[in-house]
Amino acid sequence: MKILFCGGAGEVGASCFLLKVSGKNILLDCGIRMSGGKDDLPDFRMIQEAGGVDAIFVSHAHLDHTGSLPIISREYPEATIYMTHATKDLTRVLLYDSLKIMDRQEGEIPIYAEKHVLDMLGRIVCFSPEHPLTPFKDRDISVTFYSAGHILGASSIYVQSKEGSLFYSGDISMTNQHTVVGATIPRLRPDVMIVESTYGDKLHANRQMEEERLVKMVNEVISRGGKVLIPAFALGRAQEIVLILKRAKNRGDLKGIKIYVDGMVKDICRVYRLNPNYLKNSLAKRVWRGVDIFFDDDIMEVEDKEMREEIVERSEPCCIISSSGMLSGGPSQWYASKLATDEKNHIGITGYQDEEAPGRALLNLLDSREGEERSLVFGDVKVPVRCSIGSYSLSAHADRGEILGLVHSLAPRKLFLVHGEGEAAFKLGREIQGEIWGKVYIATNGEEYDLSIRNPRKQLRRRTLPSLNRWGIPTEDDMELLWNHIRDNGGEDFALSGEDILLIWKEDGKFSHDHVKETMDRLNRSKFFEPDRRRPFLFRLVPKHDLEEEEGPMEVNQMLKFAEDFFPPESGLYKKGARFDEGVALLSFAFPPVAMERYGHKIKEFEQITGWTVEINDEYNLEAVENAIYKVMPNDIHTEGSMSYYREEGAVKIRIDGLDGEESRAIMDRFKAITGLDLIIDDATLDIISPPPPPAATAGQMEQNRAFALIEKAFSEKPHRVYKRSLKQDKNGAFIELSFITPGVGKLYSDLIRELEEETGWSIRINPNANLNELIKLTRRLLEERGLYLKKNPSVHQDMEMVKLVPSGNWDESIFDEVSREFFSRTCYTLSL
Repeated sequence: MKILFCGGAGEVGASCFLLKVSGKNILLDCGIRMSGGKDDLPDFRMIQEAGGVDAIFVSHAHLDHTGSLPIISREYPEATIYMTHATKDLTRVLLYDSLKIMDRQEGEIPIYAEKHVLDMLGRIVCFSPEHPLTPFKDRDISVTFYSAGHILGASSIYVQSKEGSLFYSGDISMTNQHTVVGATIPRLRPDVMIVESTYGDKLHANRQMEEERLVKMVNEVISRGGKVLIPAFALGRAQEIVLILKRAKNRGDLKGIKIYVDGMVKDICRVYRLNPNYLKNSLAKRVWRGVDIFFDDDIMEVEDKEMREEIVERSEPCCIISSSGMLSGGPSQWYASKLATDEKNHIGITGYQDEEAPGRALLNLLDSREGEERSLVFGDVKVPVRCSIGSYSLSAHADRGEILGLVHSLAPRKLFLVHGEGEAAFKLGREIQGEIWGKVYIATNGEEYDLSIRNPRKQLRRRTLPSLNRWGIPTEDDMELLWNHIRDNGGEDFALSGEDILLIWKEDGKFSHDHVKETMDRLNRSKFFEPDRRRPFLFRLVPKHDLEEEEGPMEVNQMLKFAEDFFPPESGLYKKGARFDEGVALLSFAFPPVAMERYGHKIKEFEQITGWTVEINDEYNLEAVENAIYKVMPNDIHTEGSMSYYREEGAVKIRIDGLDGEESRAIMDRFKAITGLDLIIDDATLDIISPPPPPAATAGQMEQNRAFALIEKAFSEKPHRVYKRSLKQDKNGAFIELSFITPGVGKLYSDLIRELEEETGWSIRINPNANLNELIKLTRRLLEERGLYLKKNPSVHQDMEMVKLVPSGNWDESIFDEVSREFFSRTCYTLSL
């Protein structure tokens, strides 16, 4: 066994490793360098001098792993290219985009043409992860893909032969993302391991906290009237960001914001939707139900240049997600040049930045001194940078701890570190060498290693099932026959790929990529099979007792669980029940008329699938109504007291501090669209009986507006907020009243309030009542941010300075203690279960 490092060693880019084993040459990936330099390609001379290529295996679709495939395939057209189904679909999009970019570069000769891309695509054979394949009829070599968790379809590659076994990680992530689950690597027994070291010297920040920081930033920029640009890698990172912001919007953490998606991101999102079996299970289910997992009324595609210019020219705040992620091209570079000059705007970097990329130059500006003039060069244009800049760690690569864990799990005899800058790989290699028995190598480009494996490790044999020896591919009517055959032969606990199913159906193994996809589609629709929860590209048998219960209406608990999965979160389904004897499913939606209008077709489909008749509870969920009020309100407007609900009139009435007519109408329209209810806004600054004139400042007292401004300034940098400043009068005379979230918070500032009394000449008092709405909002937000949910609204007990809670399910005591401490620090109230 020999390994030749033709690219991607000691660097991030142009990954290309040639494995010589059992008389065959197997190429692992064939990418390009993304830095834009002249030397973009791997060292093909090494491959040529080593005897060429017999087969190519591709870990995933990113161009630093696939960008040179048309060239190597042109040189060695007999070499079959192997990858997963999703990787092929993504590779097609990326390479055609590369053709467009090369076509626009004047004075440069393209490194390949469309014909080479088409020819290369025709040489691809797709296989699902965890299905072993034999690429050569005359050699005992087996290759298996294992899900790597990096992006859609990403895989690690495991090669087994009589000369030894090799595991190549590709780009790998152990962390669950919004689109895909983390890597699923069993306890393999490789003699040799090639593993990435992109972040080998770093530990990632907490993913949830980084996502919250990103959402908070978007809110802050929108509230100041600015625009947010998030340059994102079109494949992988952009889809994650869309789902992060969509989730925040659905939970009410992002209000009244338009999100625009531009560049190649749009095409990649379509490919994700076409490959649901490679998505996270919860997303896959939504795709199968026909739900658009990325776009909605507030998250939309940018259709053309005119729309792009209109977005930038409009004064409306918004968020833009666009490729390229390094600002090295694509619409993101254009947006950055337009938005960077305005201090209200923000550019948020979320991924790896090459040393030569404009994105790295932008991040370097974070180190500039205050007052120092900042600028960035895009092409030949120098642009002043006045906007704010941020970096958010949303990496889809394993960090030092995850790589160490993977290495310990597989325990190779020889380990090669690649796909990392020299210092990162060196630090990681030194640490690993101190912990494992095997030898660790920091590979560099141009090196060749002759590995003599004297006693290759014995490999675990994969159990196979006998074949039915049928013809063609199984139809939907054949699924019961397959189910019985697999079950009768002890495969009840097996997780099987589409290829495994076809081999059970017909032993000759002659089936095409389209046959596999068609079979997977039929398995997805079949009542006899279900996708594996963690690996939806594999299928399991539906248990016999579940099938028996499917005769007639669906079993009640199964129906209730199905309802939970069938209706999307934005439908507002919050309660489910049943009248078993009548076969009636009772569904409670937050806003019944809106649910009937928008999801009427889904309700009919639900009845057809389950055999149950649906009855909709026509009562509104008043908690959801109240949350909708908060959602439509501007951040600086607060309601006074509680809302009034008029059931017969279909209306809600609230009192607020004061809005102009145009603002009120916009709020009422948004509320109507969300809930179907009319909103009556009663201006709290007006009264039916004309109030007495407000008390005026007397001799020695500061003019009231100046006094209010001084108070606002004094509290502007304090951790607690003054919600309202009011002029009041009693028998003792006029005074200023400050309203905090609770009176206890106000008492924390007694010394400051005394100083303000002396400076303004006014008596200043603390409102003795708590702000109940804000207390409830804060309680729910702190709990839900940490995954703790309530059965009903919190109850506030002002006399005890306490908020009582009824938990939904079992709560982690340590997490609740953490919430309680933060709640007390912000309110001076305690939480009680």
